[in-house]
Amino acid sequence: MSKKNFKDNTAGIDRFFSSPEPRQARAAPDTRGARYRINLKLRPEFKEYLTEESWKSRKSVTEYVNDLIQADKDAKNV
Repeated sequence: MSKKNFKDNTAGIDRFFSSPEPRQARAAPDTRGARYRINLKLRPEFKEYLTEESWKSRKSVTEYVNDLIQADKDAKNV
């Protein structure tokens, strides 16, 4: 077994770093269609209901909840 040589560990390391050039300004992110994510803890019976009703309406649970919120807003004329 040969003895390890730690003297050349940095050989070729420059390829991992870019040259120090001024950074260009990034474009603002496109916020159209942006979504807000929440972590929702439901009672078991609500989860079961939500799963069944979203399946019946052929929507994802997320889309079903979005529609519920929109219906509530419409009912309150918000």
